[in-house]
Amino acid sequence: GEVRGVYPNLVISTCFQAAWEKLFRYMDVEAKFVVPSKDTFAITAEGVKAQIDDKTIGVVCIMGNHYGGQYDPVWEIDEMLQQLNEEMGYQVGIHVDGASGGFIAPFQDDIPAWD
Repeated sequence: GEVRGVYPNLVISTCFQAAWEKLFRYMDVEAKFVVPSKDTFAITAEGVKAQIDDKTIGVVCIMGNHYGGQYDPVWEIDEMLQQLNEEMGYQVGIHVDGASGGFIAPFQDDIPAWD
């Protein structure tokens, strides 16, 4: 990226876990942040979509952010990504960061689908 001045980017919540900072620095990946909703403390599909461009290589959803344990709406974001990829010819993938929810969510019945 440094030679051309073009860097890939990842779209991620401002509630990201500190390890992601290493990826951004070591791999020369730009972070494009989405501020969580004031109502749900989770990112929204609309907020994610606004950050995606032709250099986006992925979207990170967090299952159990470390501030309050909230889950990002993975299925809503995935549906938006599928539609956007088809419309724009992108191949943006999604990564679900298990965080604390990766262990807890499989045992919960009262949450939206996430896997």
